[in-house]
Formats: sequence, C-alpha cells, structure tokens
Amino acid sequence: MTKQYKILDLFSGAGGLSSGFEQTGRFSVVGAVEINEAAQKTFIRNHGNNNELVLKSPETNKSDITKIDFKSLNLKSDETVVIGGPPCQGFSNANRQKNYLISGNNQLVKEYARAIRDIKPVAFLMENVKSMNSSVHKFFVTNYVEDNLNDFSSQKHLDEISKTGEVQLYEEDDIELVLSNSAQLKEILREFNEISNVPAPLITDALLITRLRTIEQRMKNLTSVQLKNAKEKMEVKKILLLLSNYSAYRNFDSIIINTVEGLQLLLEEPVSSHLLKEKIQNFIDLNRFLTRCQELKDENIFCGSIELVEGSDFTMRVSVFSYNVVQYLKRLFVSYGYSLDSKVLDASQFGVPQRRHRFMMMGIRKTIHKVELPTTNNGRLFTVKDAIKDLESILPQHEMENYNANIYTTPDISSELLNYYREGMKCNLLYDHINTKSSPLIQERYEHILNSKGKNFHSLPDSMKKTYTDASRTQNTVYLRLNYEEPSPTVINVRKSMWQHPSKARALSIREAARLQSFQDKFAFEGRKDERYQQIGNAVPPIMAKAVADKMLSYLI
Repeated sequence: MTKQYKILDLFSGAGGLSSGFEQTGRFSVVGAVEINEAAQKTFIRNHGNNNELVLKSPETNKSDITKIDFKSLNLKSDETVVIGGPPCQGFSNANRQKNYLISGNNQLVKEYARAIRDIKPVAFLMENVKSMNSSVHKFFVTNYVEDNLNDFSSQKHLDEISKTGEVQLYEEDDIELVLSNSAQLKEILREFNEISNVPAPLITDALLITRLRTIEQRMKNLTSVQLKNAKEKMEVKKILLLLSNYSAYRNFDSIIINTVEGLQLLLEEPVSSHLLKEKIQNFIDLNRFLTRCQELKDENIFCGSIELVEGSDFTMRVSVFSYNVVQYLKRLFVSYGYSLDSKVLDASQFGVPQRRHRFMMMGIRKTIHKVELPTTNNGRLFTVKDAIKDLESILPQHEMENYNANIYTTPDISSELLNYYREGMKCNLLYDHINTKSSPLIQERYEHILNSKGKNFHSLPDSMKKTYTDASRTQNTVYLRLNYEEPSPTVINVRKSMWQHPSKARALSIREAARLQSFQDKFAFEGRKDERYQQIGNAVPPIMAKAVADKMLSYLI
C-alpha cells in the first residue's frame, strides 16, 4: 500500500499549497493555522467543511500561531509534513531613514521554525517572496534570556547551531536615525548613552504619529499649515491631552511647552510653516528618537551604546548585530537533521498561466540523497488565453448575495488546462464569476484602454487621470490589460489594481483571477469581494505546489 502523509499548513491562507499537495493523492490536511477569518472559511469550505481543521488557541479562540502548542498535537513525525509561507519583512540599513523599525523581529518566521523543531516532520516546505534571500531580509541578534525555550535569535543560540570552523553567522550592523540639527535637542539626547536609560515615547498611538508626520510634511512643502477637517483637529487635541499628562523626564519640559503652544495655535487658525517648525520640530524628532529606542527595547535587541554623530545631519547610531534570514534557517534546519534545497521557482515553468517567482525551501529528514527542488515540469507554457478564454462571453455578476452559479457554457474547445479547471464540476456551474460594478469614470477608462489597445493606466489621456494626485508615479500594474498570448504577470489583489480583461472593457472576475493562480473551478472562496481577491493574490498556485509535492514524494518513498 502506498504510504500517505498528513499535512499541517501554517499561514495557510485560502489553501493553495494544501490544494496542490492534495492533488498528488498522497497528502491529506490534518490542521491549518491562519489568523484571517475569511481565509479560514475558504480553507474549511474546500477541505470537507471541517471546522476542526483550523487550529485555535484555547485561551483566545483565535488561530494565532504564537499561541499554538505544537507538541500537544501529538502528530507522528514520520507521517507529517509541514508546509507554509510565514510573512517575512526585512531589516536592513535601507530602513534607517524610516520613522520606525519593522516590529516583531520577523517573529512569524521563527514561529515556523518552532513548529519544525517541536513536530520534527519527515519533511517540510517553506514558501516566501522571491527576495527572501536578499540582504534586505535580516534578523537582529537579541539578548539572551535564561530558560527561554523559544530562543531563536540570541548570540548563544546562533553559536550553538553553527558548525566549528564555519564563518560566523552574524555580523556587526547599525541602526541610524537622522534628526534635526537643533542645539536644544542635541543637549537633551547627549544625556542618553544606553538604550535602557531612554524613557518611553511621548506619543505611541500610530494614528497620532501619522498625524504628526502629516504636519511635518506640510511644514516642508507649504508656506502655512492648517488642519483640514474635524478628524485632524480631534487627533491634535488627543496629542495635547497626552502631553499634558507626560512627566517621565523633566528636561523635555521646554520642548513640550513649545509644542503645546504650536498645536494650540494650529487648532485655531493657519500657522506659518517657519513659526510652527520652530515650535514642534524638536518634539517630532524627540518622539522619533524615543520610539526607535523603545522598539529596540521591546524587541530585546542586543545593542551597543548610543552614538550621536554630528555632520551635515545630526544622527543617532546604535550598533547591533544582524544575520541573513535564509542563511540562518539553513543552519537551523541542518542542525535539526534536515537535508535542504532552496531556490526561486517560476510558476509558469510548472503549467501555471502566470509568471510568478517565489522562494522555496524544502527539507527532508533522515535522507542519504541530495535534495533538489524541481525547476520545471518541461511542459507547455500556458497563457492567459488558455486560462480564461472560455469565460469571455459569460458576463460577470456584481452581487454575491443571490449569485446565480448556473451560468457556465461548455465551450467547443478542450485543452489539458481547461480539463484541469473543470474537473469535478457539473456542466453548467461556475462559482465566483463576480466583479465590482464600475463607476462611469472607471468604465470609461476600461473602454479607452481596450479601444486604443492600451496596456495600463499610462495609456489613458490626462483628462482621465485627474483623480490621481501624481499620475506619473502610478505603477504599471494599475489598470493593467492582460495579454491573451502571454502568461499573466504576478497576480496580486487585482481588484485594487483594477486589472482589465484582455478583450473586454471590464475588470477581471474573482474566478478569472483564481484561474490565473491555477485554482480549480470547484475551489470556491468565502468573504467579501476584496477579501476573496486578496486571498487569491496571496496564494501559492496549486499546480506549482503539486510539482513541488511530487518532487518531495520522490525522497519519501
């Protein structure tokens, strides 16, 4: 009897990876972790309507991976495969000019690693953005905490997983923040030599910080600054209330007094940019400094002393240690006993009608073979026409309530891809052939692009671009009209980007977007329209997943 394997799908989304693995006939899903409720419903609907598949914390009743005890699942290691794509945002020196660090120190990638450690699956597959192995994607070294069972980033942990004689995994880096060249601010900040001595930020609410940034931008670009509406005034009042209660450090008093004066003036009337800048720029920079230090403390990042560097700019610099995410994961998984391969794969090379490049890392435990991911199935390159031509004359509906699914007309043509899409479907059924009804202006844009054989937003005349603040900076993917004769570009949330049908003056439907991602027609989606489009844009193409699953099986036999 052919051995069957159980899948635990982490960060499952709608379930594209699971769908592809199941199509081999050798894998069945026993659990999924997914925080988004609409995606949960889609996953459950397409896996036997079993609500128990989505794992939830008993404490919170949420599918929060940080609260899942993987050891308690009692999965048999030799029968279990873990798959999933943990979100991975990078730290890098490119972030140094931003107003914030990326919070979480890539915690979700570490949660994936925790699952591998605790379950010890016979194999795993991790999927991510194609740039995951770039210098942008880094972890920071954290302070060692005694008896921390989930230490995935301290210097002690990194040294333990590194082999003797190998190049050190981590290297010295720095965090920088450029501040205004104010003598008053310099005098205050020079008193802080260590991150641990810096008090909490004055303003922590993200909306209020955004309001401060907006005011700062107006001070740079306009001769006078004013608040535009009641919402802005309410947010400024909240800032004033917080400042009235702030007493953590007395040396901030003069800056706070000036800021209060400036914001109170702004509540009453327009204020000259120069005057307002004199009163509140130091406060904005001070809060930035405090916020940056607080994030370093919150993330428990191992930091050197604070250095304040004077030059053309006044810069805060803190030395840290960082390490490449992929190099770290390779070291970690090898230390767990896995043989690995990782590379960027192109979905179009596996029969997906889309050029989608994704990073994959596959690990096989206890194998003597050299592990290699597939790079192609040597099949035909499928196009947008192969994917959606048969739906061309079927008008998409706009309302999900009372959706009529009995609309499919069997075409005269037959193809390998079309047979795949329609497998298991009744002749006349078609789910999710829905798009959003276009406003008159959007409809006019679609018609102009189609009739002029245009490609995207930049094909429109200036008269049709006036609703965009800076039309010249609009991305080429906005109002993208697909080409029947080529694979689709990388599918994103095509509703937000207003993608257009190749031969019709209309938006792509949910089902058409799903076809481009290689979802079969029997795979139906849950949630609002935008949630369904987003689930599709986030998914791993099932056909691509099946090719990787087949390759994995060759090592498990």
